[in-house]
Amino acid sequence: MFRRLLIPALMAFATPAFAQDNIDHSKMDHGSAYKPDHHAGHDHEAETHEETEVINSLTLANQPNLAAAVAAGGEPIVAKVLGAVCDFCVKAMNKTFGKRDDVAAVYVDLDSKTLNLVLKPGATMTDKELIKAVKKSGYKVDSIARGPNLIDG
Repeated sequence: MFRRLLIPALMAFATPAFAQDNIDHSKMDHGSAYKPDHHAGHDHEAETHEETEVINSLTLANQPNLAAAVAAGGEPIVAKVLGAVCDFCVKAMNKTFGKRDDVAAVYVDLDSKTLNLVLKPGATMTDKELIKAVKKSGYKVDSIARGPNLIDG
């Protein structure tokens, strides 16, 4: 009797954990009504646009890879991203932007919910292209700031 209960119980506990490892996060739409289990307790729709008013206060994260890319002549971009709350979010955006030919460095800061990019020297990325790539990762852009004014002194 115990063996009949043990195996289904173990399978019930193991299956959700195994399923989380096999999620293709890049195909998820965090703006939809569907919320995957790894985001339980996070309400992406409740995020506000308060930061829109303080767009000029966005600064490029203090990371060595970003600083080196800026020093090499790249253009810094910081995008406020709605719904960036966990390591899966970081992986999804790093995967999307890390394989782009026009991006020299990328860093996702969960504390400030920002995507920090430095384009390669001479490369361009329109706001529309950036928004489309963030959406491909499963998120929405609240605001975008660009240029040398993003570097905190």
